Amino acid sequence: MSVDVRPVTDDDVDAVVDLFRQYLRFYDQEVPDAEARAYLTARRDAGDCVLLIAVVRPEGTEPGSAAEEVVGFTQSYPTWSSVSLSRSWVLNDLFVAPDARGTGAARALVRETCRRAKEAGAIRVSLATAWDNVAAQGLYESEGFVRDQHFHHYAYVTGA
Repeated sequence: MSVDVRPVTDDDVDAVVDLFRQYLRFYDQEVPDAEARAYLTARRDAGDCVLLIAVVRPEGTEPGSAAEEVVGFTQSYPTWSSVSLSRSWVLNDLFVAPDARGTGAARALVRETCRRAKEAGAIRVSLATAWDNVAAQGLYESEGFVRDQHFHHYAYVTGA
């Protein structure tokens, strides 16, 4: 299998919506297709996020062939760091379909996200993952991500 990573096109939206809904279910959120589609396309079309997909295809087949399958996605949000006076990216969402895990799709998505962030002038890519998501932690650490030792991260739920 070969893994390619590229930005989401209009032709990819249905596959990404399915993966996004699986990702949300992992976090105990159930969202209708229409809402997931509206959210993803609005973020992408407004330039709020960088939305990438991982596509696998059998070795020897050409990119764009019918043998391609969208198996994962990342959604990152470019932002700013006041302390460093620089651009920063938040890798907010990463998901690979369960039957495609072990193909290298997650690693390829992480690497391409970091490459694009650097190319855009970001000094760092940050992320958060569940305490018990040991597989993801291992991937991130093997790609050079370092667990924050200086800050506790908090969230305030507004109820909006």
